Order: sequence, then structure tokens, then C-alpha cells
Amino acid sequence: MEPRDIRTVRRFYDGQYRTYGFDPRSLGWIVGSQEIRFKELTAIGGLDGCSVLDVGCGFGDLYGYLLDRGLHINYTGVDLSPDFIDIARITYPDAAFIMADFETAPLSGKFDWAFASGTFNLRLADNPGLIRNSLKKMFKLSKKGLAVDFLSSHAAFKDSSLHYQDPEDLLAFCETLSDRVVVKSDYRPAEFCVYVYKG
Repeated sequence: MEPRDIRTVRRFYDGQYRTYGFDPRSLGWIVGSQEIRFKELTAIGGLDGCSVLDVGCGFGDLYGYLLDRGLHINYTGVDLSPDFIDIARITYPDAAFIMADFETAPLSGKFDWAFASGTFNLRLADNPGLIRNSLKKMFKLSKKGLAVDFLSSHAAFKDSSLHYQDPEDLLAFCETLSDRVVVKSDYRPAEFCVYVYKG
């Protein structure tokens, strides 16, 4: 991530955290909306007994969601915010959390599945570059595939501080990674997620 974009991300989430504390609103979510997105993302395939990489993990809420469903997961979360990572480590001491920029984080080994929820929603200087680089790395690090969600450029109303992704452009890019790509846009207005499978 570009240094100016790192500063933008930290400034936004630090401000949210100072306002809301340990709360989904610190992550930019409306309370109750996370679970809907997690349900769609984790429908990519069987996760029980798998290793999971969560890019932009926040408080590790995806891990909590999977645990609540009785799944056994080897979980690693990566996030830029030291406050979020500190809380995640306390909340889920049996998971691994890394405070880093995902693009440059020295992650070793591979994960069955890679996820990112809300990670690319903030408007930055180079959203297209960040998305391409992150998805390439997630695909390289995954053994089975990745699932990522986005705000859609087809949204009727847009917030100038947010990034809205064109689904057709993203599909075209994902098809350079794999010939097994699924785009889902039937679960929330103005949002979509993509599954990119290995093999």
C-alpha cells in the first residue's frame, strides 16, 4: 500500500475507534450487517478443519463468527490498526494476529482459504492497485481459493469517502487469476462478493 494510503486508512480507523471503541462501527459497519457478509463469504466452500487468512481482520470478528458455528479453524488475521490487533489478540488468544500492511507482510506458508470483508471500501489514492495486488497475493497464498466483498459501482447513492468497485472490471481481473470465478450480488443492495477458486 502506498504510504499516503496507509496514513489515510490509519487516520480513518483511529478516528472511528476513538469514537466507538470495541464496536462494529469502529470498522465502518452498521451494527448487524457483518453477519450477512460473513455468511455470504464463507459459503465459498467447506471451512471446517481448514486454515484461514483474514485480510483486514479488524477485531477478528470473522473468526468469532466461525467459532460460533462450531467450526474448527486455524486462523490468521492481518490488520494495519494496532488497536484492533491488540483487542483481537485478547479476545481470541488461540488465533494468530499480525499488525502489518498486507501487501508487504512477510507471510510464510499457505492457507486453505483467504478472505477480506470491507477491506477495500475506503476511498484511497490507488484503490485499483491495492485491490489487484492484494487479490494476487491472497490467491498465491491460498490453496483452495479466496472470497472478497465490495461496494458496487451500480449503487444508486454513493458516499464520496468510499470506494465503489465495478463488478464487471473485477470479474475480468479475477479471470486472469483463475477460470473458476463466481460473482454474487443478491444478498445486499449495492454490494457484491467474488469467489475465486484454485485448480
